[in-house]
Formats: sequence, C-alpha cells, structure tokens
Amino acid sequence: MRQLRRSTQHFTLLISTLATLALFGCGGAPQQQPLPPTPTSLSGLQQAIQTILSRDGVPGAGIALVNQDKVIWAGGVGVSRLSTGKPMSADTMFRVGPVTQTFVSLALLQLQEQKKIDLNAKLADIAPTLPFQNPWRATNPVTVADVLENTAGFDATPASEAYDLNGPEGITPFDLCLRFPEPLVSRWPPGTRMSNSQPGYGVAGYLIWKASGLQFDQYIDLNILQPLGMTQSGFTLTDKIFAQLAQGYHGNPPRPAHYLNIYLRPAGDLKSSPAEMAKLVQMFLNGGKAGKQQIVSPPSIARMEYPQTTLAARAGLRDGYGLANESILNGPVVQHGLAGGPARNADGYLSSFGYMPGQGVGYVALINNDSGASALRSIDELLARYLVAGQTVPQPPSAAVAPLQLQPLTGYYEKENPPSGTTAFLERLLGGAHVSLSGDQLYLKEGWFGTWHALIPTGNNQFRLQDQAAASMIFFPGPSGNEILASGAPRGFFGRQRGVLWPLIRFILVDLALLAILSSFAFALWWIPRKLMGKMKETANLSLRAMPLLAGLSLLGAALVAAWTPVYVLGTYNMASVSIWLLTWLFAAFSVLGLILAWPAHWKTGRRAVFWHSLVVSAACCGLTIYMAYWHLLGIRLWNP
Repeated sequence: MRQLRRSTQHFTLLISTLATLALFGCGGAPQQQPLPPTPTSLSGLQQAIQTILSRDGVPGAGIALVNQDKVIWAGGVGVSRLSTGKPMSADTMFRVGPVTQTFVSLALLQLQEQKKIDLNAKLADIAPTLPFQNPWRATNPVTVADVLENTAGFDATPASEAYDLNGPEGITPFDLCLRFPEPLVSRWPPGTRMSNSQPGYGVAGYLIWKASGLQFDQYIDLNILQPLGMTQSGFTLTDKIFAQLAQGYHGNPPRPAHYLNIYLRPAGDLKSSPAEMAKLVQMFLNGGKAGKQQIVSPPSIARMEYPQTTLAARAGLRDGYGLANESILNGPVVQHGLAGGPARNADGYLSSFGYMPGQGVGYVALINNDSGASALRSIDELLARYLVAGQTVPQPPSAAVAPLQLQPLTGYYEKENPPSGTTAFLERLLGGAHVSLSGDQLYLKEGWFGTWHALIPTGNNQFRLQDQAAASMIFFPGPSGNEILASGAPRGFFGRQRGVLWPLIRFILVDLALLAILSSFAFALWWIPRKLMGKMKETANLSLRAMPLLAGLSLLGAALVAAWTPVYVLGTYNMASVSIWLLTWLFAAFSVLGLILAWPAHWKTGRRAVFWHSLVVSAACCGLTIYMAYWHLLGIRLWNP
C-alpha cells in the first residue's frame, strides 16, 4: 500500500531524509518527462507506451480505453513477469492500491441513498465507540464526509500499521482502529484542509459494517463489484487471482517485490484487471449506471467528483479531491478519477483511472512497478490526449487581473497540511511556496530551489498553471488577515503567508550542522590512522576528538538502517527498529557529552584547532539534537507497543 510509504506512502525514512534532503537542499516538484507526440493509431499508442515503460524501467502496463457504450481497447503492453516473459493482457490482475477507496466511497454513497447513513453526520454521533480524538470537536466536528475527503486531519499510516505479517486478512476495520488509534487524531480543525490518510479509510470500512451489517469487503462484492460485472475482482487473494496476478517490482532496474498482506484493506487491497476496471469507468461516464442497474444516482456521482469540506472549496475552488475521486487537470480537458503518484501505490504496483464526462471517454492504466510514478503520469496524459484527439476541446479559462490586486498575494507560504505528523519537519525544513509578481504576472515556486511557474488568473483569486485545464489553486484571507494559498488534487497544498526569514535561517542552520558533522568524518580520516600507527602520542584529547565523531556515526547509522530496511521490518519489534531507537538516543548523548568535554579541554590542549573544531561540531550536534527533540525524532519507536 502506499503510503506507504516505502515511500512514501507509506512511511518515510525519517532520519535518512533529514541527513540527505536537508543537506542537499532538494525542493520543488519532480520534473515531468517530455511526452511523445500524440499517436494517431492504436499501434502507435502501444508503441509510445512501451517507450515510456522502457525509459523508466517498468516491465509492463495494463490499459483499457472506453466510451459510454463500449470498450474501445483493453490489453497490455510489456510483460507481467520478467522471469518468464509472460505478456500483459486485459485480464492480468493488479493490486489497485488506493483506487480501492473509490469503491469504499461508492458503498457509503449507496448506503446514504438507502437512508442508512448520512455523510454529513458527526462521526462521534454515529460511531461513539471509535477511538478517535478531535481537539476542535466543539467547533469543527469530524463528519463522515471529512473522513472520505481526507479532511479529518488524521495522520498517514505508521510503519507498524502497514503490513499484517501474522496472517492474511485477519482483522476487522474496527479492531484495527482499536489496535492503532494513534493516527486517528485530528492535527488541525477538521473540514479545513486535505491530507491523504489511509487510516481514515479504515474508519470508512468500519462505517460500512455499522450501516449495513456486512463487513466492507462482503458489502462491496455483493453491491458494487457483482452489479458492475467485476466478477473476477476481489479483496481475497484466491488461487484464481494469484494465477493472473502480475509480479510487482521496485526500482530501475526492477527488483521483484514481495506480496505482503496489509492491515488497512479498505484503503488499498482490491485486486482487479484493466478489463474489469473499465466497467467502473463506464459506470462513471453513465452517471452511476451499469447496464440496466443504477449502482448510485447521478447526484451521488456528482458529489464524488468535487470536494465540499475544505476551506478552499467553500471559498470557491471547484476542483480538488472529492470522495476518492479527484480532478485531474494536467491534460487537454478536465478529468475525474484517481491519478497515479508516488504516494498512491500498493507494493510493486501503481494504478490510475480517468474519465472525461464532457467527451464521454475514459481510461484505466495499471503498471507493475511502484517506482514508476513518472511513467504512470506520462501514460495517463498520453491516453487522455489520444482519446480526445480530433475533438473540439474548450479553451482553459483566463481572466485579466490588475497588478495592484495581485501584489497582496505575494510572499512566502508555509505548508500547514503535512501528509504525516512524523515527517512534518521536512515540510517546514525544505520550504513552502514562494509567490512573486513581475510586471502584471504572478509566479509560484515550491521549495527553496524549485522552478518558477507562471500563474494564469481565472477569476475570483483563482489560478491555474500554464498546462492545466482549470483553476487548481485559490488565495483567500485567513483569520489573522494574512492570505492562505490552497490547491486541489492531487497534492493538496495548504499554506499561510509567513515571514520568510526564520524558515530560511532554519534551513541554513540545519545544513551547516550537517556539514559540521561531515567534517568530523573527514577529520577522523586523518587522526585515526595516525593514532593506530603510533604517530599521535598524546592521548589527552582523544575523547575531545571522539565524541563528535561518535555522535555523527550514530546519526549516520540510524539513517543507513532506516534506508536499507524494508518498511514491513521497521514496523515490527526487531534489531533494525530497536537500532534506530537506540542510535538516535546515542546521537543525543554523544552530542551533549562532546559539548561538556569541549570546554575544559580549552585549558588543557595545546592544539587550538582541535579544540575549536570539536567545540563547533559538538555545538552543531546539540543544536540538531534540540531540533530532533522538538519534532519527536529522538528515541523514535517505529513498532507498535
């Protein structure tokens, strides 16, 4: 599953990211690879997809193209298993990851139509035994819609909640919430901003049972999958599904990924094929109807497609993340569906679907490499362009805005909806969004070293990027009079105007601290060999030299263990997870001890350079210790108690 974050996803490797991304100043969004020209034939489309797959080291893709009445083409490109060369086909099965959440939302909308649940109901009223916490419950109660739109403020999946290593599919969503209540805490007032939360869809799975009396997978199978004709799809890994399942891969060159059972099954455990997922897309194109059966009503489909619970939506931004159905704006026209990306995966797989209601066409794209986010984005856009080729498409909106109206929008916006509370320090460290005005044109840059992009005004303080088909962001006044910048799907940025000086100083200080630690490694390459060869006789200053080095080695050790250990291992009690816990504490201990020893050494050492270097490195380590302690990264425990 995504989030996790091998990845991201799921669970980001905290200390490793601190020691690398912060040091080298990475920032901004990854650059999209250039697309080939729009193909004019199906064979040309298949060849273009193969070029993308080969470019990014993805073994294969399952594709379906549909309109309201028929499947235009369903098939495969590349191979489902490198070891045998088995080709992809329309019936090849994939773990479709977070696309599972679309079926969960459909189920709850169906139950709402049956008057068995109300999406606007307070979660505390309809599920009083659910162990969630909301400090703003008096003014901003969590609703069912907040859970489905990811606006409840719940956290991302911790490593301990990612994988069920004890047995397949053995815990109900309610028991899962009882066992892992830590993510179910609102980190900001619910109904204000969006941030992906797989545990929230664990709650949604429980609500299906509470409203229907059936476990979520049984309900979805009987009331969604079967009526859609998706008879081969399912949550349980049967022998039949396993025989058709593509091998999942990581990386480029691709390495086989293990199939692991996940805890949060409502958030990402459905298995399906391009041929069967095509039926879901056709249902959306037909207003919730599959054949002669109405799965959900057209108003329910409309409710899925656009957000209602965020401040940005209430301020007028139409596009964004709805009920597991988001706006896809990077293409010739506005699309709906779920777009693939680095935080939207199941182990070894990435999935997406999109449809264009105005043009009556849609697609499914499934690939078997969870490192192929760039490939999937390219394939999605290629399929959209191919499907609307020759059709008249509307021009993207634009509006004239006077520079005097744009000037108040400029400044630095610090992100306030990090995907994970544990990695929130990265959002602050690597920088938010910078908005500047040049002439009568507004520009935006993400991170300290991102690329500036022109913002095209569309009216009412809404803007889009040059290659977007509709407004993707909005500025509106915050409660303190400052401006808030919010964007829709898939990234869901929410930032508040701040002064840029302290964030910049903080970034520089952390970088300098890491450079100081690296200098202790370089210094050790000189004095340790001399000590071992007997060329360095004095021993009084050995501890002065050693403490900063030991502190740096402890931090590096924690980073390497985190980087080289699979998430499913980090989430359990074992030598790797305990090592990270211990090494971060040792880093703090050696940092403080080094600073304590450094000052008395000022009176004893005749080597002033040694003293000053050790003092600076120890002080840098202590500063980094304080920073890590503030963000709860010292003695970090990745396993569940």
